[in-house]
Amino acid sequence: MIRRAGRKTVTFANHFAGFLQAYSGIVEIMQGVDQQNGGVAYAALSSLFIVAINKQRKEEKIDATLLTLQKEFSRIEILQDIHFSPIMMTHIDHAYRLGIEFAEEAEYYYSRSSYRRVLEAFTKPPSLGIDTKISEITNVMVEIDKERATLDSQRLLVVQQNVDDIRETVEGTQVELAKERLGILKMKLLVDQICPRGMPATYGALIHEAFKNPGRLKNLSIDRITQDDTFRHWENARGSSMMLLHGTTAITKGDFSWLSPLVLHLIERYQDQRKLVFFHFCHDRTFMEPDTPLQDVLSSIIYQVLAARPSMLLDVSLYQELMSQSSDPNWHSISPEIILDSLIKLLDFFPEVYLLIDRVDRIKGSAQSFTQPLVRIVDHCKGRVKIFLVASSNRQGYPEGKMTPEVLESLEEDLGPRRFFRLRLDQR
Repeated sequence: MIRRAGRKTVTFANHFAGFLQAYSGIVEIMQGVDQQNGGVAYAALSSLFIVAINKQRKEEKIDATLLTLQKEFSRIEILQDIHFSPIMMTHIDHAYRLGIEFAEEAEYYYSRSSYRRVLEAFTKPPSLGIDTKISEITNVMVEIDKERATLDSQRLLVVQQNVDDIRETVEGTQVELAKERLGILKMKLLVDQICPRGMPATYGALIHEAFKNPGRLKNLSIDRITQDDTFRHWENARGSSMMLLHGTTAITKGDFSWLSPLVLHLIERYQDQRKLVFFHFCHDRTFMEPDTPLQDVLSSIIYQVLAARPSMLLDVSLYQELMSQSSDPNWHSISPEIILDSLIKLLDFFPEVYLLIDRVDRIKGSAQSFTQPLVRIVDHCKGRVKIFLVASSNRQGYPEGKMTPEVLESLEEDLGPRRFFRLRLDQR
């Protein structure tokens, strides 16, 4: 029994030492505010230890509470540095004062005689005052945790706002950089060319003027083509495919084709459907003497692809490659294969695109010189590329225009009936 009591006394002394070490941090905080109260705290703790250490048996309630308060007061000492606020300091002050009151209650409990403890056990629970203090300390610890959670939420909100501000700044900087790079490439890609953005309206006005008085001839019926089975098969083809619309034009004013209005219609139609549409008009003036180099057609489409997603130019290696190639003085006269490689690489960024080229018969060179690169796009692009071509058969020296039976047979052989579609309509 003596050994057991001795062990309990030593245990209490150890727990009290831990409690004192933790609580001393709170005392130091409050003593910096009120020297007198700090002295009271030290005096109450000293008196508690002197009275309690002489008891052979230690109350389990007080021992367990000392362990709990040791942990809580250690946390408070850390919290006051990390989570400082007037409300937090009020709660810490409250916890500090309750610590003093708990020490006084425990001292009073230990200082009573065994006879009085037994006697009062029947009329008044001897630990009533201690239990009250423990409950109050528990409540103030809950309030401290609530204030800590509130301060953490406020800090998290500030951090998130700062992160959002940084993200917006970075994104804004990247957008400006991409636009700047696009502007530089625009000057190199569109040499002597009109910016494609405003071309549909300008070209549409010229086409309207050319065919506004057809006389006894008929103008093109858009519905007739869009409801044609050939057009529908091309439009609904699952993979990449090409369609050619060609024919002669009876009205030769300005050498325009009566089939060209369909390209203008499809541009508007697909844009309204939120689809990516890239286009080029190879006969964009009333009278054009020289034909359009294929390099210019491909360069125009490359610019439109980049304009659709300028963020691609944030890829340094891609931007430097395009800059290196387009800075070559011979860019617009070199082999189209180099430009075509760049275009295919850019088209691979998109799951589906529409390429609409009007008057391919006005592309410089033979028909094979421009049809074979287009066949290569259909064959090699990873995404779904829908190519729609319009060609006029009104060319001197070309009885069938450039799209001769031999050219059409070659396209059918290269692409097959599921990827190549053609329709001929002559104006009458």
